[in-house]
Amino acid sequence: MANDADTTADRRREARLRRAAAEMGLALRKSRTRDPDRMDFGCYRIVQSKDGCPVAGTYPFPCSLNLDGVEEALEQLLEGPSERPRKSDGTPVHGRAGAADPDWGRGER
Repeated sequence: MANDADTTADRRREARLRRAAAEMGLALRKSRTRDPDRMDFGCYRIVQSKDGCPVAGTYPFPCSLNLDGVEEALEQLLEGPSERPRKSDGTPVHGRAGAADPDWGRGER
């Protein structure tokens, strides 16, 4: 039963984070990987709603944020960018988003 409660809490948290991202003109994308052994299984990235350009969660694999990382990234984006968007390996990113993803990490599951 505790697992069901955790799953429900995660779904609610994901929905809350999706709404927060939408209010900022962003979208939360979840990895489509179905193999639990893959590094990006159950991970997310944040993209711009209008054109799908990645904002956070793209390093070292296309979806690299857990829900804690998504929440932290959205908080940092809400506070305002500390530096102008820049290109990292040809991908437009927000401030430290491409380089800082390891800080947000996948964490413990």
